Amino acid sequence: MPRPTDPDPDRPRPFPIQRKRLGVIRFIRPDGEFGFIEAEDFRDDVFFHHTVWQSDKGQVPQEKMAVEFEIDDDHMRETDKLRAKIVRPTTRPLGKKLSGRDAPHLIIKHHPNARRKRPNWRK
Repeated sequence: MPRPTDPDPDRPRPFPIQRKRLGVIRFIRPDGEFGFIEAEDFRDDVFFHHTVWQSDKGQVPQEKMAVEFEIDDDHMRETDKLRAKIVRPTTRPLGKKLSGRDAPHLIIKHHPNARRKRPNWRK
């Protein structure tokens, strides 16, 4: 379903690339119905429902648990809100360095070893 603000609804959409993202569960409702994940590469928290939880060992989601998840792109296009469609516990280390493709606002625009030119009268 095209978004109402889309000027050209017939234009083909780019193929969404799914990739597993890392995060930490920030909050879980006491009855365990839903929760929120603090993702490494998003500013907003990601919503998840207990039906998308997948665990091989029968683990239940807990606060401060490291998880990997996939974003529901269709829901994001329709509502502009982040929702996970698969959530599972992970043993991958958190805190990986983002690449320029993941976070274009973090790209260094100048060479880190470049020197600033100073006036020669300053010495």
